Amino acid sequence: MVQEKIEEKQAWVTCFFTNILLSYMRENLGERKAIDCPSLFRGIDGFEMPANPESFLRDVNNWVPLAIIRELHLQCERISERKDIAYHAARAYFEADREGAPSLFEIIFRVLNDLRSVLGYANLVGSLVQVSYLKLQAFEKQRPAPDLYMLAEFNPSARPAVGSVNLLRGICEGIALLDPITEQVQCIEEISQLWIEDIIREFPNFSVRREGDRLYVHSRDSQQPIVEAIKVPLKTEVIPLSPEFRLHLPEAVVEPSRDGRIAVLTNMEEIDPEKKSNAVAAYKIVRPGVVSDGPLVYPFDEGIIYNAPYSLFRFVWQRGPKPQARLSAENVRQEISQLLFNYVKQTQIRMVQFNIEKRRLTLENIQLRRQIEQEYSFAGIVGGSHKTLDLFRLVRSIAETDVTVILQGETGTGKELIARAIHYNSPRKAKRFVAVNCGALSETLLESELFGHEKGAFTGATAQRKGIFEVADGGTLFLDEIGEITPATQVKLLRVLQDGEFQRVGGSDTIKVDVRILAATNKNLEELVKKGPFRQDLYYRLNVFPIMVPPLRERLDDIPLLVSHFIDKRKQSLNKKVTGASPQLMGMLMAHPWPGNVRELENVIQRMMVVCKGEILDVEDLPVEMRGKLSEAKPQPKDLRGIARESAEMIEKRAILDALEKTSGNVTQAAKALGVSRATLQNKMKAYGLRGIKG
Repeated sequence: MVQEKIEEKQAWVTCFFTNILLSYMRENLGERKAIDCPSLFRGIDGFEMPANPESFLRDVNNWVPLAIIRELHLQCERISERKDIAYHAARAYFEADREGAPSLFEIIFRVLNDLRSVLGYANLVGSLVQVSYLKLQAFEKQRPAPDLYMLAEFNPSARPAVGSVNLLRGICEGIALLDPITEQVQCIEEISQLWIEDIIREFPNFSVRREGDRLYVHSRDSQQPIVEAIKVPLKTEVIPLSPEFRLHLPEAVVEPSRDGRIAVLTNMEEIDPEKKSNAVAAYKIVRPGVVSDGPLVYPFDEGIIYNAPYSLFRFVWQRGPKPQARLSAENVRQEISQLLFNYVKQTQIRMVQFNIEKRRLTLENIQLRRQIEQEYSFAGIVGGSHKTLDLFRLVRSIAETDVTVILQGETGTGKELIARAIHYNSPRKAKRFVAVNCGALSETLLESELFGHEKGAFTGATAQRKGIFEVADGGTLFLDEIGEITPATQVKLLRVLQDGEFQRVGGSDTIKVDVRILAATNKNLEELVKKGPFRQDLYYRLNVFPIMVPPLRERLDDIPLLVSHFIDKRKQSLNKKVTGASPQLMGMLMAHPWPGNVRELENVIQRMMVVCKGEILDVEDLPVEMRGKLSEAKPQPKDLRGIARESAEMIEKRAILDALEKTSGNVTQAAKALGVSRATLQNKMKAYGLRGIKG
């Protein structure tokens, strides 16, 4: 299974195919049902999304991973509501009069000029068009009239989907139509390499059941078969090869030639009993039926053979009278030479452009990484209060280790910022930092997000998808709002933390990862453990190193620094020349309790900058609802000295309240803790209106 995944990553395909599909969709459906080209590149490892995805996919000289064209097939089918859309797109591509320079493949087809010549080069065409995961091989049966056949074998790592076979059929028929004397052509699949199970995965409301030599297709709501297939042995037929079909046979062919003959499978079942045990088996449809997913349908016709080791296609065509030669042999040679030289010229230009673009992207990547590391270094976290400096020292120490950390604090205090600082100052900083909000996803979606899913695991799972544990392998995973996950997900998460391994949703393969876990919550996990919603064993796994992130009201000295930081951060994007805040405004900001913490402060500063008319933010720029509350609460100081005095008073008042709370209101003990006399403390309590607390 692991080997298959590795090989699948190495399968690439030319954008000759993606251009066929996109051209057809644009010409027949227009802009009203456009393909979401950027989504095709998401989740593709090792492949950067191009600046203009659609233009990239329509350039026939580009290449993309196989997974991209598979997802494009599915999008085209859903939008057009036709399962055979790829077949019609390929036929239409060759039937149309195309503008612009032809691709290399079209030049080759134009040179060969007829179907028989093209099929003589089938293996070379297959290796050029679809790289190494598809082998093509043609042969001819001499009957009253010669019949042309083609074998098509997809590698096990790139087993064909319905769209792949439809596209191949359409291209074969389209190429035949380039022959000026071909009037009609049909490519009939007599034996199919398509697996019935793979077809059904494209229809989430159906499933497959095997019983002995029988295979049944039924809806997920019923065990009553809709389609039935029986295992059958396939007969082998020895075919002598015509000279044209022996010329270009490399070693890696579907069926190797022996003495000018090949042994090919046929759809005839008559077979000698003594040879039956060694025969290749496949599945033949004995009860036909149709599966559907909304408007998308796929018919299983009676007698069709599936699950074969390769596909067998038969060509049926009609030819008209041979036209009079349009050009002399010399003119044809000159025309083809011109086409090839133009192609080589365009290829060289593209290679130069590619190298320039690659260097630009490399430099941009280095620059962005440096910016990210600087932004999330300790210098990127703003604050100068004692509590913030203590937090810096703590983060610096644990960043050098690999321990699991849980960040606790109110919403908006900057827990994710602290998590990023830990990652970008750790030995894992060269790897990925991946964050997920556990509270924003349902249980099913969260499991799929964390662990990934296999194709067909649930309705809508049209392709295999990696989870964030795999994406973050070697790096850091930040689980925000960890207190929101369900008990079922907690069990799976615990296993990953203990053993470093998990299974995708709907899968059976065990996947091992090396990920550092940072978690965050605004809830009291200890209370959740006592009440039952949170597992005690998971809590202890996460709570290796707890960090309390203080709320903004406990670090008022950070507010002036934060205000200045947010002004510098936003003034360019908002096109404002704001340079600072007035003393009166700063006093009001420091008097506000900030229940939304740093996030609330940033939002307020941004709103003020939008409405500000000058270069200094002032009281009148405050949001109306906030200005009213602060004005009613207390007159604000008018200068920096007043602000400093008020800040000191607020800090002193809070220290007294903390001391009284810790001593259960005992003034004598509180005074001792504060290092002042009882009389001094009583005077302070009187000044701050705290005389109601008895000692």
